[in-house]
Amino acid sequence: MLTFLILFSLLFPKSSLQSSDSIPKPPKEFWFWNQYDLPRNAATKSSDETVFLKDFQKFGAGYSDSPNSLNHSVSSIFQLFESHTVDFSKPFALEFLLLNHVNNPVGISWEFWQEEDLRLAISVFDKKVTTGMMEKGIWEESGFNSKPWKKYWNHYLLNFDGKNITLFEQGEMVWQKEMDEILEGSTLVLKSFLDKEPYMEAHDILKKVALFSHVLSEPQIAGIFSKVENQISAGKLYPDKFHFKAGPYLNDFSENAAQLVWETDQASKAILTYGEKLPLEMSKNFDSGNDFIRTIILENLKPGTTYFYKLDLESEIGEKLSTPVLSFQTAKPKGNPFLFGIISDTESRPQVNNKVAQRLWEERPDFLIHLGDLTDGGWKDSKFEWTMEYFQGTGALTARIPIATVPGNGDGDLHWYKQYHPHTGQKGFYRFDYGDASFFMLNSNTRKDLQKGGEQYVWLENELAKSESKWKFVVLHHAPYSADEDDYGNTWKEPGNQGDPQLKDLISLVEANEVDMVFFGHLHTYMRSHPLKGDKVDSEKGTVYVQAGGAGGNLEDNAPTRAWFTAKNFRGHHYCTVQVVGDFLELRTYNLEGGLIDSFQIKN
Repeated sequence: MLTFLILFSLLFPKSSLQSSDSIPKPPKEFWFWNQYDLPRNAATKSSDETVFLKDFQKFGAGYSDSPNSLNHSVSSIFQLFESHTVDFSKPFALEFLLLNHVNNPVGISWEFWQEEDLRLAISVFDKKVTTGMMEKGIWEESGFNSKPWKKYWNHYLLNFDGKNITLFEQGEMVWQKEMDEILEGSTLVLKSFLDKEPYMEAHDILKKVALFSHVLSEPQIAGIFSKVENQISAGKLYPDKFHFKAGPYLNDFSENAAQLVWETDQASKAILTYGEKLPLEMSKNFDSGNDFIRTIILENLKPGTTYFYKLDLESEIGEKLSTPVLSFQTAKPKGNPFLFGIISDTESRPQVNNKVAQRLWEERPDFLIHLGDLTDGGWKDSKFEWTMEYFQGTGALTARIPIATVPGNGDGDLHWYKQYHPHTGQKGFYRFDYGDASFFMLNSNTRKDLQKGGEQYVWLENELAKSESKWKFVVLHHAPYSADEDDYGNTWKEPGNQGDPQLKDLISLVEANEVDMVFFGHLHTYMRSHPLKGDKVDSEKGTVYVQAGGAGGNLEDNAPTRAWFTAKNFRGHHYCTVQVVGDFLELRTYNLEGGLIDSFQIKN
């Protein structure tokens, strides 16, 4: 037998069903969510919220020696259960739930080996399902395109009745074979194929594994899928466990107040205790209600002060949920140095978001700015993109560091964006001040509104005129300037527009008001411009444009020739920090390994 394979198997305790159509509960079930946390004393969870595949015994990567057509580099192999053999002399069923929301081809396979021979394999790779079986010494293989629901989800159930082995996708039968011989004593091997997606691990694609010690009827299989489908639609991480779906996290912060938001999967009572030191002396109580997203503004706080807080919740049936004691700091008053982080386009890769969050945490920024596309299309009917992706990647960091956001085109109809960020208002634009700086947060999804005479344009014009801050920053999602290869014209075939033509009026407005920097994302590369004014480089009075769209979205590329306004280009995932000390500002940009890729200073 192959010595490098990690094997897992089914231990089937006895089980009985009340009726053929009831939905059975599996004796073995695991959910694999990316409940990342901060390191050391900064942990934001009281206990393990989930299990990871990597928590189980793991053998190293290698090259697949399987005779099936999935001839790719193996990323990982795992042992989930105590034994290593599958008893094909008895009926059983295996359930798998996959989330494939990345741009590059990745996959999972589960294989049944008998000694050194592969006898049966089911693989899902790059949105194609391949089934293979050894019959009379000949490997027989077939394949078909998967048909995911909500574009990215696939639910599979492999059912064995003692003679026939049947595969169900989304509750419907898609493949069946009669077993010529019983594969008694077979070993079950789970492999992942993820080399095209840096930082991705098996639990980023495989979200659930369940084992049944009996054959399932077709109505039962359809019922199992329906239950999972409803759970995903509701954005619930677990079907029957009281849990946080989002938060707690901090936003809408000032010198004297901070807003805290959280969401649970069911109605619950809550007690929030907080104070400047332990034991926490102040508290707020929340009765159980129908609104599972809770928002509280802590008021009458001191400027630039560290506060500690803790949430204790209880569901209507008495289940309890608590956070550790967490911390945050109110905004620092004018004249104080401060540092903020910049991220954008987190989209559908919590594994990359987490790398960014871990790096930023070590900097201890005073707050974060998110330049939009928190999700990759988080519409009202795609709540999973918030609870199962965005908050998985950034949630631990924002439990301690306040975040200010602008909406992007990837945030769908803004239904959930507005509920999770109520302070941004119905139209998604607002202003906040921090220390010696003013931040003008725009909703560039309505770009016509940013043209001369538009409501948002007039608002910005007035707010810029009113601001007496030493530093002025404009924040939006879309690109006033761009060195991208194809978002504003295919630069491999023709000259591009070098930015969104609908934002020309905005450029004139910010430059006329001597805005120091404009931050934006949308394009999944990094670009910093020279100081610009009136379509020329102006080192004295120009505005610097920074595109920082590299916190998770599928990487894009730059045009084949250098744009006249570009001071620095970089293709790769990244994040930024901006430090303000009186009349001095320094921007730094890092890759996910912490390497410095850009540095820029302004003397105001």
